[in-house]
Amino acid sequence: ENIIRKSADKYLAQSSIVINDENYLEVMKALYDYPNEFEGKEIEFTGFVYNDPNHTNSQFVFRFGIMHCIADSGVYGLLTKGAFQTYDDNTWVQATGTLKIQYHKQLGQSLPILEIKEAHSVEKPTNPYVYRVF
Repeated sequence: ENIIRKSADKYLAQSSIVINDENYLEVMKALYDYPNEFEGKEIEFTGFVYNDPNHTNSQFVFRFGIMHCIADSGVYGLLTKGAFQTYDDNTWVQATGTLKIQYHKQLGQSLPILEIKEAHSVEKPTNPYVYRVF
């Protein structure tokens, strides 16, 4: 708990948070653990698009993340909305926007979402995986 708190404080001190391969899982964990504190922060990150059939006008942007070993890999990312264009599934995009909080009916909880200001498609990274380094 303490390590996540320290990590959250480190990123809260930044006016704009750039998420990269090294800090991806660390920042995502902080955003989901303390979403209200990060509300209004500008965030930039890259991932691949997943279109949720239950949510029109919004797209998830994910990376595959590995916490300990390949067996516990999963997808980590944010629901995004407000993009001027929609992308096909598995398109890699770089998105910049403002973090907002939105209640998700299916999951019954408030989630951090990214209100996109700017997004464009990018090349798939050489290594699509991100690893836990914190």
